[in-house]
Amino acid sequence: MRDFHCCATCVNFLAKKNEQERGMIYRCTRLGYDTRPEYKFDCWDPKPHVIKLMEKEKKKKKSS
Repeated sequence: MRDFHCCATCVNFLAKKNEQERGMIYRCTRLGYDTRPEYKFDCWDPKPHVIKLMEKEKKKKKSS
């Protein structure tokens, strides 16, 4: 099974364009600090579409 656990797949992850530095700002709205999409924390709460993907993959693995 793929590892979906990362900040980018969390409901609390916010990606915002930074106009001054021509880049992106990645922020955890729950914890209140900057993060990166690939980071992992124990407070992870997956987005609804990620939950569906995990369930789909779990069913696929069971039927194999």
